[in-house]
Amino acid sequence: MHDISLLVVDDHALFAEALQARLSREPGLRPIRVAFTAQGARACLAAHRSQVALLDVALGDDNGIELAAYFAESAPGTRVVMLTAAETAGSVEDVVAVLRCGAVGWLPKTVEVDHLVRAIRGVAAGEAWLSPELLGLALPGLIAGGATAQPNPLDRLTMREREVLQYLVDGLTRAEIALRLHLSTNTVRTHTQNLLAKLEVHSTLELVAVAMRQGLRASGH
Repeated sequence: MHDISLLVVDDHALFAEALQARLSREPGLRPIRVAFTAQGARACLAAHRSQVALLDVALGDDNGIELAAYFAESAPGTRVVMLTAAETAGSVEDVVAVLRCGAVGWLPKTVEVDHLVRAIRGVAAGEAWLSPELLGLALPGLIAGGATAQPNPLDRLTMREREVLQYLVDGLTRAEIALRLHLSTNTVRTHTQNLLAKLEVHSTLELVAVAMRQGLRASGH
């Protein structure tokens, strides 16, 4: 298993450094760099390419959501997870905005370290990470964002890709889809990556949103 490089961006130096120290004890998470400002994060991004970035939503006078958008444009290969001290129920608009910017996860700062580590490994492998409760609140906003200008982006999919997409809409995990289709998880991952590229989105959450805008609904499987 390859190491996963991380960038922690938080204007609370004590929190950022403590998180860096704790995550550095986890196997396979290295190097772990820290920035305390949006400017510092941009400088770090120019010098290094981290696979996963953990961004504070509130960065003093800066906006973590705007920084996430900058990452999406300047380093599309970096998977962004937002960390927030805010109540999730009061942040739905921010969640929708940051997912549209290309972020693939949203977690509270109070999350258990083991859960955070699983999220880091998951997003590095191409997954999205959002609680079911928050997904239920954010998904309508993603769906209501307006259809693409193309007649129907699903028309470009192969039959197998449509099957994978349907199962994603059904809420199945990659491993569950592999079992249903008698494929390896790596093959399902490849199909998911192809879906991301063809539908021009950054996360499985957006895949589901695009599919539902085009009329695809959960099949009840």
